[in-house]
Amino acid sequence: MMWTAHTPVILYGAAHRGTMVSRYLRSDCNIIGFIDKRAAEIGVHEGIPVMSSAAADKQALVIVCVNNIFEHESIALSLAAEGFGHVIFCPVDGSNMSWRSEEDRAAMARVYNNIIGERLSLPTAAPELDGLFRPAYQDDALIEVAADEVLAWVPALLAFARRNGNGLFKDSPVLTLFPYLELFKWFDGEADATPDHYIDLYCRNAAEQFGIGQTAAWIDNVLKSRRQVYERMRQTESIDPLFFLNHAVNADWNEDEGHFNMDSGKHRAAFLIHRKRSLIPLRLSVSDYETYLNRPALQSLIEHMMQTSVTELPYPVMHPYFLKAPYHAESAYYETLLKLCRSFVLANFSNTGRVSLKGVILRVECADLEPLAQAFALLGCSICYAYQESEFDRRIRCLYRIADRFIQQDTTPEKYDFLLDGRGPQ
Repeated sequence: MMWTAHTPVILYGAAHRGTMVSRYLRSDCNIIGFIDKRAAEIGVHEGIPVMSSAAADKQALVIVCVNNIFEHESIALSLAAEGFGHVIFCPVDGSNMSWRSEEDRAAMARVYNNIIGERLSLPTAAPELDGLFRPAYQDDALIEVAADEVLAWVPALLAFARRNGNGLFKDSPVLTLFPYLELFKWFDGEADATPDHYIDLYCRNAAEQFGIGQTAAWIDNVLKSRRQVYERMRQTESIDPLFFLNHAVNADWNEDEGHFNMDSGKHRAAFLIHRKRSLIPLRLSVSDYETYLNRPALQSLIEHMMQTSVTELPYPVMHPYFLKAPYHAESAYYETLLKLCRSFVLANFSNTGRVSLKGVILRVECADLEPLAQAFALLGCSICYAYQESEFDRRIRCLYRIADRFIQQDTTPEKYDFLLDGRGPQ
């Protein structure tokens, strides 16, 4: 398409960026409107009508004027699905989009940058949107591949302690290892955290085995030593980001439970989770990694997404093929998960003396909480839910191998351990 001074132009976004672009283009371009989700509320902006995408002229050239460039590709795909044929937007480096050619991608970036940089010269070519780019789902978790071993980013949800370990932490998710996590919170000065669990559940047993007197001075010395390790890890995280990759621990796939059991490294894994990392590096056998990918369920999910024109995931999907896929970021999913997990684990330990969440029954009341329900199912919970899941939800459950941990019940069951209804842990 050749964009001329007579081409009808619509600006997507009637806020800061749209305002600036309209003021720059209006003297030399035929701007006929804005598209904005708040069209009914705004009505007119800068003397130009504001409309919904459904009411806009599909033959017009649309310029995406949203400050957050990470939304641009999803917006363009959504507009294409609605029938718009010409959209100018900012291509995002490192996204999961596959372009028809590098020349097309460069041309799109050039036109967009000329608009934003206020150096546009008309007439100019605007790339046709049809077939220009599409989501490409590929393995973005692999870091290194050797003959029989891989180094890969693995969801923290799937990192568990040794399956043949001893004591409370046997085959427990790292997310539930509250003695470590509470210790790190205490080091950071969080008022409601305590090192007591770490001392009582982890250190005293070792002291007894070696006949060490458990005095106040001993406790003080242990905490000073652990603080030194913690501060070194924080320092290393800043000055040597590859440290945790270079010292990734080995893990093996637990076929029965659908997670990875680490050989060691609980402190490091817990540290990364404390730092709100949703992925941790693990060394795995090639065969274990291939099993984990669950390709039949993966292919089924991708086919469903293609058939239903899913361009943006409704929530994060913690799988190697979706790590770069855009998703609706309407809530702090991972931060919420960490807070809920802390609350549930501490309460569960207080009530039962167990660290693991396996067998814990979680009642989930609404569909918006499905991604959190999936996360707790991965951690071992049985999920009793009271909503109608989507086909996308069902396929994600199959991908995660947790479908059998979900039971739909419209009426509240007589017994459950925790309730998740959007109002916080109960």
